[in-house]
Amino acid sequence: MNVSIHQIFYDDSQRASLDPAFAPYDNRANDQPAWREYHVFRMEYLAGRCREGCITGYVSWKFGMKTRVPGSAFVAFIERHPGHDVYFLNPRGLERGSYRNVWLQGEFHHPGILGLARRIFREAGIDVDPARLEQPRSQVLFCNYWAGTRRFWDAYVAFCEPVRHVLLHGLCEADRRLLHSRADKVIDACFIPFIMERLFSTLLTLRPDISSRGWDGSGARTPRTNAWYGRLFGLDRPWLAGPTAASRARS
Repeated sequence: MNVSIHQIFYDDSQRASLDPAFAPYDNRANDQPAWREYHVFRMEYLAGRCREGCITGYVSWKFGMKTRVPGSAFVAFIERHPGHDVYFLNPRGLERGSYRNVWLQGEFHHPGILGLARRIFREAGIDVDPARLEQPRSQVLFCNYWAGTRRFWDAYVAFCEPVRHVLLHGLCEADRRLLHSRADKVIDACFIPFIMERLFSTLLTLRPDISSRGWDGSGARTPRTNAWYGRLFGLDRPWLAGPTAASRARS
């Protein structure tokens, strides 16, 4: 199985945090900062770099910091479970089972996203109420830490592009102002990335023919893994012992 995962960095200071198991992806130009990873996804897909016979992914430079899983372990996890369309991994400590779906979780952390998503879906022709979407834990992802086959990339981009079009051209003035307003108390970002990253789980729910495999903890932390993180990020052992309530809120 050919697994090709790239790690996006936005400035030189982030190079030290890149995982040696991933290929560095230079996004220092970053000409669409509001779109975060989706701009990279779209650009690489349209350039034909999500190829047949390959599991391809583009993750952020914070992958290790947020998941506490070495890139080599994620690649090995994919290789141990062939035959799926997409593989993914959540940041550690997030409340996957606390909400019915990713949109209700989003409304708690980014107030206004639920109503905005409902209006966007209607304009994009997506026939589902995000408030009523039923999602099992096995389909929940709160970030863009995934890698998929060409079949998955085709389905994902086809699902996301109508939403992108609405965000660019189909909103009323009030929703356009909301979209570009700050959406998070901690992260300085508008609503765009928080909407786009939730389309992954929404697609899995609406397309049961897509075979997905979420990280099962088979690469759970060991003393060796803890030492790897201490070297990579300069973290002390109390931080590695587990997330605090405050760190969960910041994830």
